[in-house]
Amino acid sequence: MPIRDILLQLNSYPERTPSWAIDGAVYLAERLGAKLSAGLCQVQIPDVSNYLSQLLVRSKDVIAAENHKSADNAVQLMLRFDEAVGPDRLGESIVVACPALVTPWQLAARARLYDLAVVPVYGHPETRSIAEGLAFESGRPVLLLPPEGLAGHRLDNVVIGWDGSRAAARALAEALPICELARSVTVVTVTGEKPLPETSPPSQVVRHLSRHGISAQAACMRASGQDAGHALRSYCKDNGADLLVMGAYGHARAREFVLGGATRSILHEQGLPVLMSH
Repeated sequence: MPIRDILLQLNSYPERTPSWAIDGAVYLAERLGAKLSAGLCQVQIPDVSNYLSQLLVRSKDVIAAENHKSADNAVQLMLRFDEAVGPDRLGESIVVACPALVTPWQLAARARLYDLAVVPVYGHPETRSIAEGLAFESGRPVLLLPPEGLAGHRLDNVVIGWDGSRAAARALAEALPICELARSVTVVTVTGEKPLPETSPPSQVVRHLSRHGISAQAACMRASGQDAGHALRSYCKDNGADLLVMGAYGHARAREFVLGGATRSILHEQGLPVLMSH
């Protein structure tokens, strides 16, 4: 299925999402011929002041000032977004009120009606929580966009992490539109970390991709004491990859995620665009 509907996650606080994230999402939408929508998390800090805090530090004024900053950042973000996207690619603008810290739950429900969610990965403290929530709750793939967006990563060299699992198969299927545009696609299997099924070797993934008109090659690498996430990162770095495609592993308990080792490694490291699917 082609990717025609992309949702970019934006934050208003403590700093607004950097411009490189918007520019990277615009580039992606243009390459895929997709509409680009904004999913803005506008933080509204609740009034938790009391008599003593108001007396000592004028807490009500401080909270009001921070909420004003958040609201102003939201306005500036949407102006920058509308200007960068342009009328031909512009989709919807979704604003979600977030109490104190960014929450992915409401946005995840909205993301279910988009082909792909893009999450910028930078210094914002809730980046990993947002990525986890969208990957595990939206039912849609999530593209983690590292600092500087897609500058230097033009999606020409795609690496697919393959272990024969359901999550890997779903990530593979959802990455097909991007693989069709790539100049090079490599299916990489990490051995020595866990048992791998014999029924779906990398050679069969290459065969499957060829049926979609995608020329790919297979490669294997030893884990050598690393988890699969670190190993795949190393392969991508050594081979100049522009994008890593992989399944996301884990489950939620009381809205706290228990992540697989490879997924945890990828979410805690930056520097390469990653398409994840659960």
